[in-house]
Amino acid sequence: MRITILYDIQDEEDGKRANGEQPAPVVCQQVEDVLTKRGHEAKLLAASDNIRTLASQIDKDNSDLIFNLCESLKGISQYEQNVASLLEVLGKRFTGAEAFGLALAQDKALSKKIFHFHGIRYPKFSLMRAGRVDYSDELDFPLIVKPANEDSSIGIDGNAIVRNLKDLMERISYIHTEFNTPVLIEEFIEGRELYIGVLGNDKPEALPILEWDFSSIPDDFPKIATNEAKWDEDSVYKQAPEVFPNDIPGEVVQRIQEDAVNAFKLLHLRDYGRVDMRLFHDAKTDEWRNYIIEVNPNPYLEKKSELAMSARKHGLSYPDLVEKIAQMAFER
Repeated sequence: MRITILYDIQDEEDGKRANGEQPAPVVCQQVEDVLTKRGHEAKLLAASDNIRTLASQIDKDNSDLIFNLCESLKGISQYEQNVASLLEVLGKRFTGAEAFGLALAQDKALSKKIFHFHGIRYPKFSLMRAGRVDYSDELDFPLIVKPANEDSSIGIDGNAIVRNLKDLMERISYIHTEFNTPVLIEEFIEGRELYIGVLGNDKPEALPILEWDFSSIPDDFPKIATNEAKWDEDSVYKQAPEVFPNDIPGEVVQRIQEDAVNAFKLLHLRDYGRVDMRLFHDAKTDEWRNYIIEVNPNPYLEKKSELAMSARKHGLSYPDLVEKIAQMAFER
């Protein structure tokens, strides 16, 4: 199969579009290496910032499949869906979610309303735009405040959790000013950080639950996946291991995985995705409550990523995972 790996170049330090030529990101090189070794004719294609040039690049591409690893356009993550739209309009077969699914998943407030309608638990939230409140549940402190339409934990740092009105207003102002985006305010769920990979189309399947175990982190650091925690190799969060928990009751594991699959389907995702949750255990009542924080329709696909780790636990090597994604997309 002829496969083109389409990607956007990101500056590794600040997540914004880089100037000039750069080597393809490591994940793209890894995917290309896997596909080549599996006998495919694979090539890399950097998405142009110029929409006319990009349309021409894609239109002239004669591959059987485009492996879509674009997470932004012009360095703007909200434009991720536009790349998928272009692929659809030009009649290209590609991996991952369609534009509609990407848009639903990126709109965290809308996706939570969809989950509410279908009885899937999520943190109570409020959505604020500059000068007005679009939607609000009745919220109790502590709260976590973040950009409503970003991913990769952009805008989430050590000050994201607020415990009083003064800090809340300051954080809202900071997000509006720094990111020029609506602000999502959620009740902060004390508990455990879980990642559930999902693979498939007609009958998607949840992979084993992966936990980012923050129990070893000093008490003065928030137990959340901040941008620093994810991307700073010198961060104290690197002390926190990612593990496959064995202390969650079987019926709770089943519910978590079912919620993940249902969320994947409700947001019209395809091929692969990752659902991020928090899990709270009430020791007094022995009640376990899982909350969907967000759904990632285009999760990081590097060989050490959470999705790849869960796939290996499930019996799929990294090359098997990449091949499976390509085959699922081609056979749709």
